[in-house]
Amino acid sequence: MVTIRYQPIKEIIIHELVKVNSVEDFLNIKTGNVPLGGTGNPARWADGILYEASGYPPTPEVIKDQIEGILHFAAVEYTEMKEYKPYLKNSTNNVLLPIINMSHNEITKEIGQWLKKQLISE
Repeated sequence: MVTIRYQPIKEIIIHELVKVNSVEDFLNIKTGNVPLGGTGNPARWADGILYEASGYPPTPEVIKDQIEGILHFAAVEYTEMKEYKPYLKNSTNNVLLPIINMSHNEITKEIGQWLKKQLISE
């Protein structure tokens, strides 16, 4: 018989936090290097915050931390976007930025709430 165990993430460490001034700026940053008419990498939305997190390569240290429930984000870029939209379109280069509504995921929702507090504290 196989044992199945759920081991949730215990801690998320963000090493660089980048507040983007507007949704338009976020869109331009995320779609600027995408070929004309293409589609950018999806961003996440939760609790009124649009963001993208980048991780680290899977080094032995990073893997060890992940196994212990510690997740490292090299950087998180974020901005306020009060209402969810399934995508944004950059009219300059006709590039779409898909947006994934992650409000149903408890950890992602907590990230959104934490990022929202960072907006208020600035």
